[in-house]
Amino acid sequence: MITLKQNDDLFNLKRCCAKYLALAPIFECLNVNNIPYANIKGETLSLYAFDQYGQRSYGDIDILVSRKNLHVLEAVLAQNGYISPSVTREEKVMMISASHQTAAWYKITNQKFKSVIDVNFDIFWGEHMGRHIDIDQFLSDTIEMKIYGVKVRVLSPLKAMIQLILHHYKEMNSIYHIAEHDCIKESMFRDVYYLWKNNSDAISLEKLYELSLEYEIIPYVFYILYFTNKIFDDQKLSRYVEAFHTQDGFDLLDYYGLAVRERKLWKVDFQTRLKTNKMYDLIKADLTEDDLIKLERNRKIFG
Repeated sequence: MITLKQNDDLFNLKRCCAKYLALAPIFECLNVNNIPYANIKGETLSLYAFDQYGQRSYGDIDILVSRKNLHVLEAVLAQNGYISPSVTREEKVMMISASHQTAAWYKITNQKFKSVIDVNFDIFWGEHMGRHIDIDQFLSDTIEMKIYGVKVRVLSPLKAMIQLILHHYKEMNSIYHIAEHDCIKESMFRDVYYLWKNNSDAISLEKLYELSLEYEIIPYVFYILYFTNKIFDDQKLSRYVEAFHTQDGFDLLDYYGLAVRERKLWKVDFQTRLKTNKMYDLIKADLTEDDLIKLERNRKIFG
């Protein structure tokens, strides 16, 4: 007898498979024309972290390209029947200059489901004032992976960890994501932990530290690894946390906000943040007029 969980797992597998099959022409076009890109998160991360399909819950398929190839990917999407919501010129400029992605592209497939693609052109957030990573260089050593029979280019495990850490830091600190998506969940740390644990040679302490130092992201790596180890309490991971410890990273732990000017002290502890499904209630009393304006602007553009 199939249990309810098994039925849910089977449904999730079918749904994930359909998403990738719908995108097969997109990936094939990018591959044939040697356009540097990577499918990030999604099933790529499921396979790296858990060695199985369908172990993560996700809605959209994420593709990372450099800014200079943004128009190429968008042209391929349009040629294959994908459309993007209409945005004003001002909103388009804001997305390019103050975000890491454009508005999502979508298409209703023959199977009557909505195929949605998030187009990413940076792995930092728009508010980041430090060094930005050259995305073409970041994509220079992608790997071919078959996902449900579809050939896609993916990041190496080491760079997948870098991308995931920066993504999670962004979501845990973005006022928009905190308010709209209840984004601090145990599943995000599960992704980090098992990506690291099941690729320990590729993501050795030495390799991760060297690349993090090059990219000037030591405090962000410490931040994510610290909270991951709060949950999993792994002695080997503790060595990473100790190695990445800096005062700058430690000072981030009790605060949220991506820009220095909007950074605020959490009024509740980490466990409360982790368990609540009403995160907006935890921060709304602290939001300034500028925060609320920014929040409404992001709601309008990104939904």
